[in-house]
Order: sequence, then C-alpha cells, then structure tokens
Amino acid sequence: MAQLSRLPGGMYWRVINSRQYLYQYAATPAGTQQTKSLGPKTPVAEQAYGEFKKTKQDLEERRAAVEKRFREFAPAWRALRLPAIDRAAGAVLRALDLAGFVGKNLLVVGTYALKAYEIEAATIFSAGMDATEDLDFTLLVDERTADPDLPRRVLLTLKQVDSTFIVNTASPRAAVNKNGYRIDLLAGKSAADKLSAARPWKPEVLEGQEWLLLGRPVSAVLIDFDGWPVAVAAPDPRYFALHKLWLSERPGRPAVKRVKDRRQGEALLQTLKDHMPHYPLDDSFMVGLPAPLEQARSSLGHNK
Repeated sequence: MAQLSRLPGGMYWRVINSRQYLYQYAATPAGTQQTKSLGPKTPVAEQAYGEFKKTKQDLEERRAAVEKRFREFAPAWRALRLPAIDRAAGAVLRALDLAGFVGKNLLVVGTYALKAYEIEAATIFSAGMDATEDLDFTLLVDERTADPDLPRRVLLTLKQVDSTFIVNTASPRAAVNKNGYRIDLLAGKSAADKLSAARPWKPEVLEGQEWLLLGRPVSAVLIDFDGWPVAVAAPDPRYFALHKLWLSERPGRPAVKRVKDRRQGEALLQTLKDHMPHYPLDDSFMVGLPAPLEQARSSLGHNK
C-alpha cells in the first residue's frame, strides 16, 4: 500500500494544438488534485506511461491479494484475542504511516503504546489496561530537528482520513473530529522554542516528554477491529514505564489518571522483567537515567 500511495493518481494523454502531451495527476495533502504536464509525446514519454500503467496494475493486484488474506486471517486474530485497536485509531495510524510520520516524526505515547508492547513481549496485559477514548502522540524532535510546520502537515494527513478534524480552539494541543474523537500532540521542552510558531495545531510542551525519546523505540504491526494492519511506533518500554510511575506522583494530576498511570507503569515493569530481556533494567541502562525516573524506579524497589 505504501508503494501504491506514492504513485501519481493517474496519467493520461491530452491533445493540444493537434499534438499529444502526457499529463499526470495526484492528490495533494490539502485534499485537492494537482495536475502537471510531463511534456509532449515521445518514445521516452510513451515508455514512462506504459511503465506507470503496469506498475499500478501490479500493485493493485498485490493489494487485492493481501486484503483477501487479511479478511481470512482477521477472525483467527480476534478469536485468539491478540492485540487490536479501534477502527478510528487504525485509520489515523495507517494514514500517518503511509505519509511517513510514524516512527520518524511521531511516537504513540498514550495507552495504545501498550498494544505495541504486547506484540514485542508476546504477552497480553490484563483487561482494561488499554482503555482509552483518544490517541496521543509525542513529536520525535529536538531543538535541532523541530519543524514548526510539522504539526500542520500531520493535520492535513488527518483530514485525508476525516475532513472534519479541526484544532480545538479551547485546547490547541488537540485535533477533534465531528464525533468527538480526539488526537493530542505533545512535545519535549527542548523543542519548545521552534514549536512556539506552530499553527494552527500547537503541540503542548510538557516536562518529561523528552525522556520518551530515549533508548530504543518499539515498532509493531497490529490490526484494527476490521482486521486491517496498523503500524505503531512507541517509546522504549523502560522509559515509558518509569515515565508512567513519575506521572502517578505528579502533584495536581487527577486521581483517576494517577491510579491508571501507576497501574500501567507497574504492569509494564513486570512485563519487562518476565518477557522482555532485550530491554534490561540493568546497570548500563541506569547510567544515563534521568534523576526523576531513577527516583520513580527506586520508589518501587526496582534496584536490580
């Protein structure tokens, strides 16, 4: 699907002043159609047209075969209760992945990250651990790589999924669609200066988000409730777990969220110990651990 999405929408011949010209058209991020001329008809242009037609047909046939396979596979995935996410999140994540944002510019940092960890650990968390009604991302940027135009480009991709997504005027960190489905955009403090110019979607700069960019992120492929594949990139689970514990002790955080944060952090730490030896909480990990996360870890007695 990624290869197919990178192809132009189509090519055609157009007669101008009794001469044929090759044109191609493609959808823009804003949802409009852009058309451009590739020049007059020549042997090279004819070859390009033929190659495009063949490539597009081959990819569409491959996509149809893959979709058929997923329709056959999805019932077994659901019957085994393997990690899956809701349709709305699935559609958003697929579009962002096809646009090249997932794992490059964005990490999932809400409770959907737990789904990626379930795949990585080959285990299932207890029921209710992943309950959520929104989607949270942190920008995978720092003071050198932050682009104030990035949030706008991400928003345009969301609008390709659902044109009703708009920025919440009362909370510029959130994009919301007509059904109230909310997507929050966060960032670390190191990128604050450059991102201050972001419009209209303005990520909220929060203490601790920069810790979620450390270590080795997890990349996983899940399915949504319709059985379609979804690529998810989430922070290094060690930093995610300790960040959750740190959040659970933050003054002013709502009690319900603090309980949920602590439950998720503790469960993930246990999963790291039991099922994820490739993400060790050992001395080499501890060397560069930010002091607030070390305190959160020590509060549970995880000193080994």
